Amino acid sequence: MKKTALFLLFVIGICFQSTAQTYKIDTSTVTFEKKQRPCLSVQYDASPKTVKKALDEYLKKNNDLKVKGIGFLTNKETLTAIDVNMPAISDKRMNLYLSVTDAPGDRSELKYFTSFGYDFFIGPDNYPTEFAAMKKVLNDFSIDFLIDFYGSEATRITNEIKGLEKDISKNNKEIKQNTKKARKKSSDVAKGMEAKNTSLQMENEQKKIKIAELGKEIETIKVKQAGITRN
Repeated sequence: MKKTALFLLFVIGICFQSTAQTYKIDTSTVTFEKKQRPCLSVQYDASPKTVKKALDEYLKKNNDLKVKGIGFLTNKETLTAIDVNMPAISDKRMNLYLSVTDAPGDRSELKYFTSFGYDFFIGPDNYPTEFAAMKKVLNDFSIDFLIDFYGSEATRITNEIKGLEKDISKNNKEIKQNTKKARKKSSDVAKGMEAKNTSLQMENEQKKIKIAELGKEIETIKVKQAGITRN
């Protein structure tokens, strides 16, 4: 009975891991102009600069907005789009702010907040409809961004694995050639070739360990990809 219960817990744990959400949007606050402002926050595995570039491209493509703060020789903590139209949130002109900072574990945190004019910041209490629309926009961006991000990461790692496998194949070919040549050489030369082969074999073992580690990273990415769902 105990074994059955433990097995069920194990299966449930695996199912939870495979379906856990990759990102989570929270209602939070951010300090801006020495005051606490309502915002939506979310963390990603990507670097702040990667997230900022993705935001710039996404808003330009999907909302016809050009944000300031990221570009050639520019990488500010907070991206802004002042006095703009964003029908996805409101029919009124508004200000858009996107603060992207480092987060623990080589991650980044995005805090996304907006205002009507100078001091009317949109929050869940004073502008619930607009705040809900903000969350939809953030969900749309998160899904679009993370699909591309994890896809690119998977491709990069797969290419790295292929490169390592190619190196191993090349080393194996050299080992075979050295072994064949050593039979026709003097004892001293043969020992030198054996030493070279030992070095190549050790190099191959290190590459195999690296391939195994990268394989685990691919599996982690697959779990992340499966968890890209709307909040």
